[in-house]
Amino acid sequence: MFTADLPVVDCSGSPRERGRAHGEALRAVIADKILLWHQAIGEAYGVRAAMFLPRFLAETDFRAAIARHTPDLLDEVAGIAEGAGLDNDTAYALQLMDEEWWFGRSLGDGHCSSLAISPSSDQPTFVAQTMDLPRWHDGAQALLRLTGSDGSQTLVLTSAGMIGLTGLSGRGLGLCVNTLSQLATSRKGLPVAFAMRGALARADAAQAAAFLRSVNHASGQNYQIGDRHGIDTLECSAAGAVTVAFEAGRSLHTNHPLASRDARDAEVSMQGSDNSRARLDSLRQDLAPSRRQSVDADAVRTALSACRPGGEVSIEIEPGSALTASVTFGALVSEIGENITLSVCAGAPSAESWREIALASA
Repeated sequence: MFTADLPVVDCSGSPRERGRAHGEALRAVIADKILLWHQAIGEAYGVRAAMFLPRFLAETDFRAAIARHTPDLLDEVAGIAEGAGLDNDTAYALQLMDEEWWFGRSLGDGHCSSLAISPSSDQPTFVAQTMDLPRWHDGAQALLRLTGSDGSQTLVLTSAGMIGLTGLSGRGLGLCVNTLSQLATSRKGLPVAFAMRGALARADAAQAAAFLRSVNHASGQNYQIGDRHGIDTLECSAAGAVTVAFEAGRSLHTNHPLASRDARDAEVSMQGSDNSRARLDSLRQDLAPSRRQSVDADAVRTALSACRPGGEVSIEIEPGSALTASVTFGALVSEIGENITLSVCAGAPSAESWREIALASA
């Protein structure tokens, strides 16, 4: 893996220009990724991509919600298509990762382990996570450096061709996500990638949370939000957003709901898998207030690198594993205080190195 050489793509100008810069810079990576994506669809759902994707797009209508809540991001996707030489439907479908999973009835409750830690007199705010994805995404890691019309910058970890997975803004707003496949979905809601970017564009954590509470969500998802003043955690579903209570200023989360009861159907277990519960226990062991009263970036990176058997927060690639096997695609630690710093790792942090990038305050 190539953390030291993690591509950083500068995306400035209009939304379409930002997307075009992304698509042009990562054109070859996106082309290779699409071939693997189509192969993985066959493995995951037992049907060829040429049949699955048209049906997926025909039987859902996310565009109206995107146009209502984040119209600039539709232009950015169009720019990605132009820059990468893709047809518009392919570029659009690439954005719908979580939505594809529930539409295709993917097995399992997903991965990703996330946390948010409130500021105190001797520590800044932290918002962090492992981003765990099917193995076919590996090699498509990139960091988008988005420059707004006001000159502010936002760093977004992404899989090439997508508008983003998780990120940190120069305004001092960090946002991380993890899938909650147990929660109700909507074929007309706002997809996760667009909800994440829409929230990250807000001025602070309060406005980001208000945005997430205001939209109809397409997928079950947990959002960890933080700025210099505090943190918030929202479990979102088709029924809306539910605030997750946390103790001692530490919000820890994996892939089962802690507050929402908006189950996708009567049969689903809201307890989550053994693995999800074990990963949550791992985070609690490493970041328990009884163990450490204050937290620094090294402690957060260590928690995200943990590999306790059965509850691996950092999931390394196993040789010969299926394209659909979950691996840690990357990890991100947003440190928000007097200074704003992003630590990012391409791949599993238990095996790869971290890179630190400072952002200028807006």
